[in-house]
Amino acid sequence: MEQEPRQINFAFIGFGHVGRAFARLLIDRKKWLLKEFSLEWKITGISTKNHGTSINHEGLPIKKILGSWKRHSNLDHFNEGPACSSQTDFIRQCGADVLFEMSVLDLSGGPAATYIREALGAGLHVVTTNKGPVATHFLQLTKLARLRGVKFLYEGTVMDGAPIFNMVRLNLPATRIKSLRGILNSTTNYILTQMEQGTSFESALEYARNVGLAEADPSLDLEGWDSAAKLSVLIQALMGARVKPKDIERHGISEETGRVVRAALRRDRRLRLVARAYRQGGRVIGKVELQELEIFDPLASIRGLSNILVLNTDNMRELAIIENNPTVDQTAFALFSDLVSLLQ
Repeated sequence: MEQEPRQINFAFIGFGHVGRAFARLLIDRKKWLLKEFSLEWKITGISTKNHGTSINHEGLPIKKILGSWKRHSNLDHFNEGPACSSQTDFIRQCGADVLFEMSVLDLSGGPAATYIREALGAGLHVVTTNKGPVATHFLQLTKLARLRGVKFLYEGTVMDGAPIFNMVRLNLPATRIKSLRGILNSTTNYILTQMEQGTSFESALEYARNVGLAEADPSLDLEGWDSAAKLSVLIQALMGARVKPKDIERHGISEETGRVVRAALRRDRRLRLVARAYRQGGRVIGKVELQELEIFDPLASIRGLSNILVLNTDNMRELAIIENNPTVDQTAFALFSDLVSLLQ
């Protein structure tokens, strides 16, 4: 006898490039989810800052929404549910089993931490790509998820869709991460490698802004805050220490960095913005800083938009994960891989 398909309802907070790419991926993998997990899904709610809110407990017409999406689209036109005066009201009313939280980064963690806390408290699983609330409220949110018997997953907060947290959780049992280091910010790495080729800092930054690579506030990239937030998530999730972004020694890049880049090139070395963490006594120290690297260092070969993370472990020694020139599709896949983790 065939197993009766189980129904699961999704809600989105945020429907930017990542949210729409994820919705398309869900549609594309609909038959696979049915075959592998006997799962049928509906998106019962989408709430955004600038494009309105829509709830339909029978399922939103997501193909129609995607097909008609424009810069000034308004989701209110598709609303068949109750009116919501706030995002927390939306969470209570949307009828979802899983909340995908994809709002704009705020390094204070808010207001996304409030949304996640509300959803977990209401018994919803939460998957987020937002590094802000994970970095600043990690312990509180993970404890709440355990208390409520739900999952709180965040694979997409560091290196897009590269399997970091899921890999360690599933494939490195009883393994201690002694230290880690990596290149975690695509914007600064792109600017540094462009300056190696003679491009000015201003021109490289302008391109990063125009293609949507830089954060809405580029100072988050340039001053090392984005890397610090990602490093904070890695330290808390993989190394068990409570190190928040503000606790991390942080340096960034500026127009003056071009001179240092060219000087390193003359010595056949490369300059990279390196995020690293290491154990010192009973503490974990985190730093984001420019480092001049030997040409044979694996981090020196990472160019353009690519990222790398090297884990130094007790059992497996060094493991490196490289993500070459990621796009929004890789971040969408992180949401999908976390969804599969929920289903297993």
